[in-house]
Amino acid sequence: INGEDEMMMSELAETIIPKTNTPGSKDIAAHLFALMMIDDCYVEADQQKFVAGLKVFNSTAESQFNKSFTKCSLQEKEAFLNELEAKKSGDDNLKYFYSQIKKLVIQAYTTSKFYLTEVQVYKLVPGKFYGCVKI
Repeated sequence: INGEDEMMMSELAETIIPKTNTPGSKDIAAHLFALMMIDDCYVEADQQKFVAGLKVFNSTAESQFNKSFTKCSLQEKEAFLNELEAKKSGDDNLKYFYSQIKKLVIQAYTTSKFYLTEVQVYKLVPGKFYGCVKI
């Protein structure tokens, strides 16, 4: 994966979880988490399928909009992703790429420091122990 592919994945992650009054996917570097998980945790066949799907994603976006995904407007990006969500048939590598990147971006966001300290406050211990309480 080259720098252009990484930038495209960053834009894709930001389209999946955009910045509002809370940080978006770019702010927590969700695309880097996804790349690390693909590189470290997936078998080689799945890594190759992911990269092949990435190439198909790029070429499909470029043929549909006559420009790369990163240069599309927010409305075009959302329309493209909604179309991918709605398709039941199509290229298996593309479906695999999109499902995996979406899953990993959501996982990165929901396990980020921001999410666990501001949105869903995580407590290491599930509560205080009271030893002298009648049951």
